Amino acid sequence: MNVAGPSTPFVDLREAVRKHPLALPGVEALSTEERANAREHWRVHMAAELASARVFSGLVPQMMAAGLPFEDVRDVTDMARQEIEHGLASARVVAALGGEPISALPPLDPVPNHERFSPLEAVIRNVISISCCGETLAVAVIGAERDRAEIAPLREVLTNILADEVGHARFGWRLLRDVEPAMDSAMKRNIAAYLVAVFERDLRVMKRYSDAPEASFAALAVGASDGPLAWSTFFETMTTVTIPGLERSGIAARWAFEKAWSRAGIVPLWGRTRSLDKLGTTPGGERWDA
Repeated sequence: MNVAGPSTPFVDLREAVRKHPLALPGVEALSTEERANAREHWRVHMAAELASARVFSGLVPQMMAAGLPFEDVRDVTDMARQEIEHGLASARVVAALGGEPISALPPLDPVPNHERFSPLEAVIRNVISISCCGETLAVAVIGAERDRAEIAPLREVLTNILADEVGHARFGWRLLRDVEPAMDSAMKRNIAAYLVAVFERDLRVMKRYSDAPEASFAALAVGASDGPLAWSTFFETMTTVTIPGLERSGIAARWAFEKAWSRAGIVPLWGRTRSLDKLGTTPGGERWDA
């Protein structure tokens, strides 16, 4: 780990990639712009995956304080390691696309401690934000990327990452199911109110993608970013997977999403969405709640 400025850490995985290089036959057929788009996507993904490790690590003391089972705590420590490995896998793709696996890291904010609330509620709030929202969306996004990938080594990378992300999402939904008997009506109301801020944050981040350029199919096949597709995947996953899942646990997630939508000042883009195959299934077909 290095420092790009007085307070901006960055990651340099060139040496790690040199030890484990990846070849992607056929990428030479991409245009310069298509390859650059794909490289940028994987560079951002590399940094985000590495930063995600600190999220799962931050859950460990909170889960201990809440008295959650040893097996759950152990699983979360494994998830932190998996995110580090995802960062390296993404770096290998960056290099295979002709780039340097170097990037500034996103803000390394600590996991919220929610100290005004009980240890159990603090964990539930963070697990919903991390697993039921973030990791569930990751399953949808990476599942679709895996399905579009036509180069075998890249498809293998995405398949391995996807398997872990499915586990991360399932962990959150299972934990929520297991602790639901301990959640009284006041706790559920508090969590719903908190979700307004979580949903607004995610809406504002993802809305930026809706006006971003579309990518060619060739570029999509190697992971290039596509603005309308990113927004569509987010919206569909939220409205047909995450929100119904939270509602089944007695949390007013639909109300929270409507409040967040209004607060974010977003004009509906219904025409840009696409339906999923069935409730509880991501665009890639993976079960998030099994």
